[in-house]
Amino acid sequence: MPRRLALLIVTVLALIAAGCGDDDGAGVRELDGADSVSGSPTGPGSATGSGSASAPAPGSASAPTEAAAGDGGYEYGSDVGVHRLVLVSICPMGDLLDEGEFGAVATIYREGVGAPEGGAAPPSPGDFASEPDRAHGLDDYYDTPAPLADFVIAALEGTGPFEGETDAVRAQGVEKGIQNQVMVAWVIDQLRTAVADAEAGDFDPAEGAVHHWDQAWALYHGAAPSCGPHATADKRAADFGTVGADGTTARANEAILDAMIAGRDALLAEDAARAAAAADEVLRNVVITYSQAAVRYATLVEEDLGAGDPEQARVHQAEGLAFWRVIEAYVAPLGADVDAIGAIFDLASNPGANGGGDQIRAAMAPAWEALAITADDIGELS
Repeated sequence: MPRRLALLIVTVLALIAAGCGDDDGAGVRELDGADSVSGSPTGPGSATGSGSASAPAPGSASAPTEAAAGDGGYEYGSDVGVHRLVLVSICPMGDLLDEGEFGAVATIYREGVGAPEGGAAPPSPGDFASEPDRAHGLDDYYDTPAPLADFVIAALEGTGPFEGETDAVRAQGVEKGIQNQVMVAWVIDQLRTAVADAEAGDFDPAEGAVHHWDQAWALYHGAAPSCGPHATADKRAADFGTVGADGTTARANEAILDAMIAGRDALLAEDAARAAAAADEVLRNVVITYSQAAVRYATLVEEDLGAGDPEQARVHQAEGLAFWRVIEAYVAPLGADVDAIGAIFDLASNPGANGGGDQIRAAMAPAWEALAITADDIGELS
């Protein structure tokens, strides 16, 4: 094991042993320096519920366990201690990629960083991405058994679409492929599983609907929100002027938290329909975030080319590709012109050859309309 990887793993394990109670950690870095889910997602859902961050009062039959931890305003109704540590294992990857340590990143991707003393080992991102029988549905859309793993491994090894690409281009495929593609698919998978459990009447607090719902938040925010999708949403909101009242949190993240709380409360009340609506609201806001990302990186490619920097344009094209794939399978059935967007980010094409940010907006318009996503929801890129 490389000495740098060993030192990083020791550091991460120390964070795990300390409980990872704060939100500090390696950011989701970007090279330019800025840093119905229950079935087919065919339309918007509105999350309903109290919107408070508290679950039913302790002592009631459906209240969260006393041992449940809270993250980012969400109180867990079940034990998801290992799942909330998954993002912690992702935190060292950015620094390792900066050093060209693709092999070390591959080890973390496949194996995670081990268990805290006396505890169970968190699942690794590769545990999820490599399983072809998951319910996230991306294997059906991409017609390959493991589309998430295929993308990440190609970037790690410099094969497939990343053959012949620079380390900087590959690093974007790896980092955004793991932090965003894999993690968001895992979140959506857990929401779908929770709703399916509820529809089947499985409300077992330890392993049923609420437990899977809790896992979704643990994987979206968890113990290291700066190393996963939550941070991406905040950064895109800063780019597009769609931050909330506190000036830093994305309105999309605020809406996702409200929907997660509403869905948890619905499941504790054994209301599957209301949970399904909350899950749809989560997906709606995920689409907002990664629509912003697609527009932004297509626009950055144009700006790079205008500044005479085709190498930077290529890196931003790869970054845009990784972000776009987060939502491609979900917006394709809603009328988005996925062929047009795919051509813009396709690494087989020269950067900028097939359009830019304006073309992304036009291609996404039908899906935005289907999900009741407004121009104000997307904002304007600054």
